[in-house]
Amino acid sequence: MFMKRENTEWCQMYWFNTEIRYLPRILLIGDSIVAGHRNAVAERLKDSAAVGGFSSSKIVGDPGFYRELGLAMADYPVDYIYFNNGLHGLDCSDESYRHGLEELIQFLRTNTRARLIWRNSTPITEDGHPENLSGKLNPIVIRRNQIAVEVMKQYHIPVDDLYTPMLEHPEYRVKDGFHYQTAGTEAQADHIAATLKKALKNRTPEFNLNGFVTDFPGFIHDWDGCECCSFKLNGVHCKLVKPNAAPTSEKHWLWRTHLGETFPSPVDWALLDQGWYVAHIEAGELYGPAESDRRFDMLHRFLTSLGFNRKCVLASSGRSGPDICRWAAGNTDKINSLCLEDSRTLPEEKDKESGAPGERENCLKEDNLKTLADAKIPVLHLCADVPATENTMPVEKRYRELGGEIEVIYKRGAGLCPHRLENPQPIVDFIMKHLS
Repeated sequence: MFMKRENTEWCQMYWFNTEIRYLPRILLIGDSIVAGHRNAVAERLKDSAAVGGFSSSKIVGDPGFYRELGLAMADYPVDYIYFNNGLHGLDCSDESYRHGLEELIQFLRTNTRARLIWRNSTPITEDGHPENLSGKLNPIVIRRNQIAVEVMKQYHIPVDDLYTPMLEHPEYRVKDGFHYQTAGTEAQADHIAATLKKALKNRTPEFNLNGFVTDFPGFIHDWDGCECCSFKLNGVHCKLVKPNAAPTSEKHWLWRTHLGETFPSPVDWALLDQGWYVAHIEAGELYGPAESDRRFDMLHRFLTSLGFNRKCVLASSGRSGPDICRWAAGNTDKINSLCLEDSRTLPEEKDKESGAPGERENCLKEDNLKTLADAKIPVLHLCADVPATENTMPVEKRYRELGGEIEVIYKRGAGLCPHRLENPQPIVDFIMKHLS
């Protein structure tokens, strides 16, 4: 089925907060009406969801529409889709429109696991007379909305009515018959944001942790091919990535102190493939023991209460290494090993900027190193091009003197932060060697 195209065809794709992975992601699909309220909806939901927008002049049934939509969904996994199509291709038959909607639903369900919410099309008014409905075109909109309601009911998709609220406010309209003044787009954004907030609040995610945990908070999304649950503990963002293989009988887990980069590291992938879980908590750059210790305690208590192994592998990212070493020294019974990246102390002027003078230098003080060494906690340190003579080497030397086991891997050319090895096997081997 191919629809007659307009003289000028266009599409727009926008994604906001692309680096945020701890919020559900919503895609708004529609035409210029969506383009008008997209930014306002994103602003209203900024604390609840990351919002994107796809707008096109093509009607459902046009092959080009699906090619464009496929591009819009290619890079960012979507958790919710709020969609509409109905104000273009007004010369197509009701039968063709119904068929196009069914095609669209099949396309969305084939290419995404997102929850779908349909939005009815808005009224069309007379050109130059926004106070009057178009006698020729608005009946088409009414029929299409009726068809859409029937189709969505068939596929068990909820319907949000934006036609009636816009019908009741002719002062929102501009003179071209289709679009809205700022007051109108703001009112649309209020309506849509309220609908989506309700959907987010009422979601009932089930994160089946391969049989041993089924009741879990947060929302479920894709993490580069892995199933991931993002959630909050007392306001702190956390993630739990589910293994690709059957989980180990010991319920092993790797724990990172950042929410992670856009995708898991090679070490994460390797462990996920061996049945490990990977947990993240936002605890980097806290510059002091009180808050970081609270967060570490909180996540460990929560996951072990669900059946996870009491002992984990604790991994730092960036400058959280000293915080990890300090917490591990006070919780040696909860640690299999430490995997640190660039665990340098900071210069005094940075300490002052942090509001916690001297606290970070104390994180790697000898008392902590001795406690870790006495407890036989093995340490792996992935080191970048920071001055090793001022940071890594003194710690390495002292830890060995105290009887501790430490392995250092130097990643040359990495600047300040090594972050990862392309070949994770040396780190994976270290982790597996020291399981208890």
